[in-house]
Amino acid sequence: MNSREKIKQQLCENLELLSKNTQWLEKSYLICKHYEFSSIDDLTEEQLTNLEALSSRFSRSIDILIYKVLRTLDIYELEDIENKLDILIRAEKRGFIEDYELLIEMKDLRNKLVHEYIIDISSVFKLVIDYTPKLLETIKNTEDYIKNLKRYCL
Repeated sequence: MNSREKIKQQLCENLELLSKNTQWLEKSYLICKHYEFSSIDDLTEEQLTNLEALSSRFSRSIDILIYKVLRTLDIYELEDIENKLDILIRAEKRGFIEDYELLIEMKDLRNKLVHEYIIDISSVFKLVIDYTPKLLETIKNTEDYIKNLKRYCL
């Protein structure tokens, strides 16, 4: 197997990983999307656990999408991957997302979830709920491009 075939294999493996993670993200989203709350005190322990699971799955999905799938796709299509912003801009050019700034916002939200102690976690949970449909649509568009349009992974 030559290096190009290995990259293609890695792309397909990363896409499969994203697909499996997306299934869990969708399940969590369907559970949480109707929660109404203005503060953490409005949530039951079960709801809080569900929102934490959604947030974790959202973070993992954005990581896999950007740092595994999009990056490997760029490598396979012989694009320069030195500038991470260019990876996001190309996602917009390929039609995966309307505006690459949304990917930046989702990545920033992921960073906030992972790296910061958040005092008002309820507002962050609301953002995760708001951004999840956009992330799911971006993932679907990415999968369609790789599997159906380019037929890299069948």
